Order: sequence, then C-alpha cells, then structure tokens
Amino acid sequence: MNNKIATLLAKTFIILLSLTLPTIGYAKDDKSMWQKPIPVFKQDFDWIKLTSDEWLKGDIVSMYDEKLEFDSDELDMQTIDLEDVAELRSKAWQSIRMYDGTIAEGYLVLKDGQLSLVKDGVTTHYEFSNLLSIASSGKNELDLWDGYVNLGINLREGNTVQLDYTFSAGIQRRSSSSRFKTDYTSDYSRYEDKDTEESTVTADSERLTSSYDWFFNPKIYFRAADFEYMADDFLNIDYRVHYGIALGYHIVDTSRTSWDINLGPSYQKSKFLDVKEDESDSEDSLGLSLGTDFTFEVTSDIDFDASYSMQVIDEASGGNIHHFQTGLEIDLTNDFDLELTFYADRTENPKEDSAGNTPKKNDYRLVVSFGYDF
Repeated sequence: MNNKIATLLAKTFIILLSLTLPTIGYAKDDKSMWQKPIPVFKQDFDWIKLTSDEWLKGDIVSMYDEKLEFDSDELDMQTIDLEDVAELRSKAWQSIRMYDGTIAEGYLVLKDGQLSLVKDGVTTHYEFSNLLSIASSGKNELDLWDGYVNLGINLREGNTVQLDYTFSAGIQRRSSSSRFKTDYTSDYSRYEDKDTEESTVTADSERLTSSYDWFFNPKIYFRAADFEYMADDFLNIDYRVHYGIALGYHIVDTSRTSWDINLGPSYQKSKFLDVKEDESDSEDSLGLSLGTDFTFEVTSDIDFDASYSMQVIDEASGGNIHHFQTGLEIDLTNDFDLELTFYADRTENPKEDSAGNTPKKNDYRLVVSFGYDF
C-alpha cells in the first residue's frame, strides 16, 4: 500500500512539473524580449528624453542658465530644468555658448552627460558643465524668431455708437549670446453723437519699443540699444523719441520666475502738437533710464508679467516719465491665448497748449484681448 501511494505522489509531481516548466520558460522568454520603447527619430522634430524615461518631440527654443525652453508638439511651450534632461537630439543646427566664451554650432546631441556637436560629418565633444546657452543656429534663421499679435476691440451700435480698440504686436530674435525685441501698441477710441452724428476721438496713441541685449555673463547683460517712439494726441505729443544704453542684471532666473533690472544713460527728443506763442514746440534732453521686467508662471496655462520703466529728464521735456504694464496671459488652445492687461502712464510735467489747457498727468486703461503666438 505504501509503495502505491509513493508511486502515485511521484507521478503527480512529474505531471505538475511538466505543466509548469513551459510556463516558466515562456515567462523568461517573454521578459527577455520586452524592451523600453524608443521613438523613431524623425528629422521633422527635436527630441528630448527626460530622466523619468518620457520622450517629447517638438522644437528647441533656447536654453539659458540651465533652463531649457522646448515647444512640445503636444504639450505646447515647456520650461524644463536641464538637470531633468537625460537625452537631447536636434533636427537642425544649434548654436552653443560656453562659459569660457567659446561659440560653436552643429547638430546637437546630449546623452549620458556628454555634449557633442556634429558638423560636416565631424563630431566634436564639449564639457557639459561649461555650457552656458543653446539657441537655434544662424543657419536656421527662422528658428531664431518668435512673435505675437493681440487685438482687443469694443464695438457698439444702436443707442450708443462707439469704437474702441487696442492692438499690440511684437517679435523677438534670440541667439546663444544676444536678444533683440520689438513691441508695438496702438490705442484708439471714437464716440459718435447720435443726434448730431459728429464723431469725437477720445483716445489716440501709439508706442514702439525696441532693444538689443548682449549676454556676456549668466547674470549680466549689456543693452547696446534701447529705443522708444511714442505719440499721443491727448498728451499734446506729436512724437517723442528716446535713445539709450544700459547695463542689465538677472535678479531672479528660475524655471517659473524671472526678474531683470537695467539702468543706463539716455537721450530724448520731443515735439509737441500745440504750444504757446512764445514757446518752442520741441525739446531735447539728456537723462537716465531705469527699467525692470518680472514674469511668473502661475500655472502651466497662466503667466503673470509686469514691467516698469522710468525716464528722468528735464522739466521742459516732461520731467520724470513713468510707464507701467502688468497682466495675465491665459493659454486657450494651441497658440491662442486670452490676455488681461493693465496700463498706467504718468508724465510729471505735461506740456500746456496755446489755449492754456494742460493734459492730466495720469492715464490708465484695462484691456481684454485675444492673441496668437508664432
């Protein structure tokens, strides 16, 4: 009896073992065949692999002070800490700037902590820890530029006939060592009297600003050109032209917050629309300009920004002139956004006209507009 039980147990064990071995072998074979997915590197995109093993495809915008701006094909603009980038491959030539002043360009590959540029079939390696900035190469000129267009409009018909609009646009060119910016804003408002059908303009102004910055240090930049053109009928200004240079400093520069300040000498020339008979209709003055720009990423879809500038000039040219602008930019979809912007301007000594009327010192306006980034 004992022999029969032992024989039965042995047969049962052999049957179970024969059923289990193929399963174990299949699991081992299946596990050995599995690999992490690697994307096909299409030349239409730049590619980033994060330290979390996630891949993003899109366009490298720029990198400065260890913050990489990347326009993802699906997630839109992203600011990524360089320490979170495990691998980076560019579709076109990129320009790099090193802390020692070296500037080079080529196809960029960053992998396993190694930085390389491939140019004309030759690979050159660089010290990754010495990297200061990345930007699209001058060979790909269009990749260096970006811009925006915003329009806010209020149109009334019926009991009240009124047209108000604020239009703004700007472009920017960024390379590994420089930045060029131009911004334009126009504000217009017209009211029509329903009884007399007479139109009365209640606002008519425009402002164009342009600057060129050269970065020679992670914290310090030189503003080689600072230009502003401004005209405002209700400030009695036919035109006002400002030229200056400045030295700038990055107070804060993180993935979510940026704060710059700049200071330098300037020259201003103003021409007035209407003055008293014994006064000149133009003035010029040497002065001092102070400016600051602050941006903060509230969420991935909402950005807050504020900028302030002050020009210190003589009394005949207007005295101290202040310009403040702040607001929120809310991403709606793709490259479209909603903007809420508040403007405040102050001229300490506005020019009196021939009738003895003196414009008010302060101007305020709040604008809601839709914009497109490109």
